[in-house]
Amino acid sequence: MKQSVEDIISIIKSFQERLLQHFPALEQEAFQLIKNKPADKNAIENMLDTILSLTDLGIGNDLFIKLLEYYKTIDAEGAIFYWNEYDRKEEE
Repeated sequence: MKQSVEDIISIIKSFQERLLQHFPALEQEAFQLIKNKPADKNAIENMLDTILSLTDLGIGNDLFIKLLEYYKTIDAEGAIFYWNEYDRKEEE
């Protein structure tokens, strides 16, 4: 049983390491959205959805909040929805 738990922990750590290798590209894309200030809510929401899913794995919390801060300047109501989703996940 102990070996199985250790194997699972090892797999999760390996997965996180791989995600972190690809995270800079996602981070760059998010910063481009902030820098270019597009009003394309769909593109921003798509990126927020992607980053929000990564926060479950302990990756991207700061980036999510930065992008959300920008998004609230475009759609305050939509930003509240994403903030509530983030809070809900943090509580789980």
